[in-house]
Amino acid sequence: MKKLFLFITLILILISGSSPINAQNLNIHARAYILIDSKTGQVLREYNSNAVLHPASTTKIMTGILAIEYGDLDSIVTVSQSAINNIGTGGMHIGLLPGEQLELRHILNALLIRSANEACYVVAENISDTHQEFFDLMNQRAKELGAVNTNFVNPSGMDNTSNGHLHVTSASDLAIMARHAMTLPEFREVVAKTSYTIPPTNMHENEILLPASNRLLFSSHRSEYYTATGIKTGYTNRALSNLVSSGINDDGMELIAVVMGVEKYDQVFHHSKRLLEYGFKNYSMRSIIAQNSYIATVKVDGASGNHNLDLLAADSFMCALPNGMKLNELTFEKVINDNITAPVYKGDVLGYVEIKNNDYHLGKVDLVATRSVPKFIPVEDISSIVLNPLTDPLLKRVLIGTSIFFFMFLLLRRTLRKISRTRLSRNKL
Repeated sequence: MKKLFLFITLILILISGSSPINAQNLNIHARAYILIDSKTGQVLREYNSNAVLHPASTTKIMTGILAIEYGDLDSIVTVSQSAINNIGTGGMHIGLLPGEQLELRHILNALLIRSANEACYVVAENISDTHQEFFDLMNQRAKELGAVNTNFVNPSGMDNTSNGHLHVTSASDLAIMARHAMTLPEFREVVAKTSYTIPPTNMHENEILLPASNRLLFSSHRSEYYTATGIKTGYTNRALSNLVSSGINDDGMELIAVVMGVEKYDQVFHHSKRLLEYGFKNYSMRSIIAQNSYIATVKVDGASGNHNLDLLAADSFMCALPNGMKLNELTFEKVINDNITAPVYKGDVLGYVEIKNNDYHLGKVDLVATRSVPKFIPVEDISSIVLNPLTDPLLKRVLIGTSIFFFMFLLLRRTLRKISRTRLSRNKL
């Protein structure tokens, strides 16, 4: 049964990726690609993005995520012989040695900037008890993020199998994982570097210089439309050339592109640049909702005075939209809390407005109260509140004690005055 599953998966991969496709208008020769808005995840352009393909070293995006989320980057880790043994035939490495000790932060840079395979296994062995536990964690985290076409069987991206299962993903899944990764400050900082230097260790007297493999970060591939911000390269004989890339323009619009299955290594960078430029040329960052803008008016039950309450947007919301698109083409769905009852306090969240482009969820903004609304208290309830202390045993004791204290104070004051007068009379005599 496992052999049959493996055979069918291989056939599907060969069918979907046997010949690179010339994407209309963009002239991108690739098995699959996708372009998304980093802020919302909205798909701006795609081709064959759910095809099951080999990720190669773009796998290391997930390995890096787990190193940050589960590891201590300041901790000292030790390179094992097992990590060296798992580099794989023809696998990228930086020459780390068994017994070498260095910070996990250096390992993270090695696997993301220079794509070092031994660094991936160092991460796996310092986060999980076994390799398989780490692979399972990779798949669990991928599913949590929304990846549906992914199965990892190693942390580096080598084209091997485990228990009849291939190491596979899709352009869409890689975009999802990359989008999350770029929300992690440590990840974002690393993948934007053009190089990194590992300081001397117990096994290396000299520094180890790691030049970045992502050519989009260098001036030779600079674009007038955006500044490259990352992310990760990948290549194996079976996967061909893959690249997950990202860029941001002067307006703060950041896009993520995934291009998979390009025959010529140099071309994957040109295709990715072309795909990113398509996005920056045809989309722009638009202000959809301004902070503190009026959204709705609600009725507050049991309010004292004015029952009507205005709700404002708690935050501003911006996202990438096609050039020329009108805001009234978007859908704004207001979701207001049921049975809003006084008292309400200024700033209370009483609902949200969801923004959609067709059926695609772009985001949502909380709705907050503009003012406080006190509760209406009938006259009979006011008198009840005033009289209640007389019937409450504890308050009754407090009142009695206070009265006794006040009476004793007056008595003492009167006595002291009487003594003072007596002394004054004697002095006059």
